[in-house]
Amino acid sequence: MGGVLLQDVTKDYGKVRAVKHLSLDVKEQECVVILGPSGAGKTSTLKMIAGLEEVTSGEIYIDGRLANYLQPHERDIAMTFESYALYPHMTVYDNMALPLRSPVHRRPEGDIRKRVLDIGTMLGIDALLDRMPAQLSQGQKQRVGLGRCLVRQPSVFLFDEPLSHVDAKVRHRMRTEIKRIQDELKTTSIYVTHDYLEALALGDRIVVIEQGEVQQIGTPKQIFDEPANEFVQRIVGDPPATLLDARIAVIDGEALLQVRGTSCTLPVPPDMREILLERHNPNVRVAIRPMYVTASLVEGAACQLKGSVYVFERIETKGVLDVRVGEIALLAETSPDFQSRPDQDMWLQVDLDHVRFFDPQTTAAITA
Repeated sequence: MGGVLLQDVTKDYGKVRAVKHLSLDVKEQECVVILGPSGAGKTSTLKMIAGLEEVTSGEIYIDGRLANYLQPHERDIAMTFESYALYPHMTVYDNMALPLRSPVHRRPEGDIRKRVLDIGTMLGIDALLDRMPAQLSQGQKQRVGLGRCLVRQPSVFLFDEPLSHVDAKVRHRMRTEIKRIQDELKTTSIYVTHDYLEALALGDRIVVIEQGEVQQIGTPKQIFDEPANEFVQRIVGDPPATLLDARIAVIDGEALLQVRGTSCTLPVPPDMREILLERHNPNVRVAIRPMYVTASLVEGAACQLKGSVYVFERIETKGVLDVRVGEIALLAETSPDFQSRPDQDMWLQVDLDHVRFFDPQTTAAITA
């Protein structure tokens, strides 16, 4: 089993640069998730690794071999596609067995049957092997697509948004299955998605990209807790973090955040006081995740902001409260049975240990 190394890889489609100088080192047996919105260059990157797209510039190494000029079948990779790409005239069994019947990877029929049955049992589709794709649900089709990828036992698995067309319940179950498969097979994997929950759940490391450029590479904890810039902060989390414009001021010896659009101030976290006061520009962008905002119907000693309820939403096992504080909207997570009504007074407490700061000009994180 081998790793994948991308060195300064660029991909152009005419005058459009889809991937810009991407460098990435995927270690052996590691699962790396490429996270980004539509059009970010995720699938183009995967197709270059698979050999389905030519590299405009840069080098790709698979298991230590330069792969730029290798044909797809020479790269020892297996790929599952967003669209499943099942052959409608073949049974589930034949769709899964197809990679092992190719001229390059041909196996004896006995070995093929054993491998297909093993993977089918692992994915819970062993009872569907005689069916045609038209007889399957979307979730079952996705499992067949994964199975066809897994039967090969390649050096590298490539997953191109494999769960994007299944419903939420199936997606959660399939995410669990993929994680279990990774733990069992211990094969190097590169997984592409626009869903941050998939990225956090599956990745040993996450690569966040936007418009073909890497924004941050890190562990799930680093991506969530220590975003490198505003884009990473926004793309990870639902409901998303509230981003506020603020100004650092010293009043009566205390460093305070004056939030633009309100008459409110927040104390500067002690570990950030020195670095924020030493900046030449007192203006900052402040990110506050709803999970770190506590709402109360009564004023308390710890409450810092007062606003009025705009709307309350129940989302699965939590509630999301939209509170208008002056001209800004601040979100707070609550219990799903939180009682409130529009225009009701609400007091908010912000956990300052989890507030993040960004430069308003560069959007880069300001860290201690």
